[in-house]
Amino acid sequence: MAEYEQQSTAYARPLVPIPYTHGSSSPASAELDAEEIAHFKREGYLMKRGLIFGTRSFARIIDYVWETVPRGALYRDDPESWIDQPTERWPQEQARHIGALHGCNWKMRSPNHYGREVFLLEMSANHPQVRACVKQFIGPAIRSNSRVRGIYVVLPKAPSAEGSLGPHVDHAAAQLCAMVFIAQTPPRTGGFTIWPRSHTRLHPFWMSRYGAHFEPSLKQAFNAEHKNILETTTPIEFTGEPGDVVFWHPRLIHSAGVNYSAESNAPQIRYIVPCDFQRAGCTYYDDHHLGPGPKAQWWVDTRHFHEDPQPTSENMWDDWVI
Repeated sequence: MAEYEQQSTAYARPLVPIPYTHGSSSPASAELDAEEIAHFKREGYLMKRGLIFGTRSFARIIDYVWETVPRGALYRDDPESWIDQPTERWPQEQARHIGALHGCNWKMRSPNHYGREVFLLEMSANHPQVRACVKQFIGPAIRSNSRVRGIYVVLPKAPSAEGSLGPHVDHAAAQLCAMVFIAQTPPRTGGFTIWPRSHTRLHPFWMSRYGAHFEPSLKQAFNAEHKNILETTTPIEFTGEPGDVVFWHPRLIHSAGVNYSAESNAPQIRYIVPCDFQRAGCTYYDDHHLGPGPKAQWWVDTRHFHEDPQPTSENMWDDWVI
């Protein structure tokens, strides 16, 4: 089962992303001020720079990635191996255990191990600063996180290869998502790309506010709106330092960035940890068709819940505290 459903990208070429350059260079406070709240509701995202401290812990995560790389597939001290058709050396029979390598993208995850490590959770979804922010978005009672999606790696593309974004919307049942930067990520090295304000435009087309399923009668209209957003909205590429965190609404169109770093003779790898959050106290269930659940999207920690109503023009923020 795919992590998301690709929407209309064959018919709409996205505009070129612009780098996100706002935000203080000093460590962010876990407090949300009125300006940040208004920005998140309007644009669908909020960058908190330096929210998580821990240079040594982030370095340990990167070491851990390289300890997991299949023998002979990639070499940490040989950047040429990152761009020299590594997919041909990747053992596909291990995809279920460590994650598949698709093109330049490796999602390091597994059902029962990768993505569940305590040290990884402590530096991402369960970090006190992160959870303090989450509580200010969706309320003080939030579900505990038993996993993150994994460690998402973007390798440099070969200079001769064409790079393209993969704009999509997740079917993940989350109420709030976050991307935690693990390493220095300059512009055009993979980053994280979003289409601002797309969350409010796509809100009406689903069967529930957070669920994975479209309203069947609106699927064609959804595709048309998705296509229009890609053709008219300039995407934003987030770059950052270890400990920077992007909070984003799960209805935003988004994509991993394209890693062009090999074109400048300074190839580097992008490392990000995606996290999902939702309120506690609801009646949760597994979705065995699209997930999340044990059969599909097992890498997502959130679940559908029966109390999730149909979307209306007035109820997008009803169960948030912002």
